[in-house]
Amino acid sequence: MTRSSHLSRLVLCGLYLVLCSVGCRKEKECPSLAPSVDGRDKFVGQYMVYDTTGMYLYSMEILKASGTSGIDSVYVVNWGDRFNLYVQHDNGNNTDFLNLAPAFPSLDHSGDRWAFFAESDPIFQTNRMVHDTLRMSYVINNIAFYAEDGVPFFTWSYREYGVKQ
Repeated sequence: MTRSSHLSRLVLCGLYLVLCSVGCRKEKECPSLAPSVDGRDKFVGQYMVYDTTGMYLYSMEILKASGTSGIDSVYVVNWGDRFNLYVQHDNGNNTDFLNLAPAFPSLDHSGDRWAFFAESDPIFQTNRMVHDTLRMSYVINNIAFYAEDGVPFFTWSYREYGVKQ
């Protein structure tokens, strides 16, 4: 075999490999086998709420909703046995954290105004879903409104467990 015929075969093999690699390339990405999960689903349901000693306090319900500004949210019915409120939680957010930051002021079932906000408590795991239990840590306070609303001043820090039914 001559040197030129050996070189020709080498060039042909190289050209064949280039054509095969281009011809075998994927044109499209394969669809994901994992279904899309709405991050709000883990919170949706009926809850029985207890204090830290295990005493039953009230029932509560969480529903999927589009918030007042069209942002994905959950709508909480009867939080603290006195509030119905939206909590922003994007459907793509798959964390166990429920970002409790309702509108200010928040109106209770009687129409009185409150400052209502999460209270950080790393040991209690503030506003996190742990298995089937929502650990709720929050403060309500009416210092900005009590005189005008004609109600007594009230502030309180809560630690409650919402057990999903």
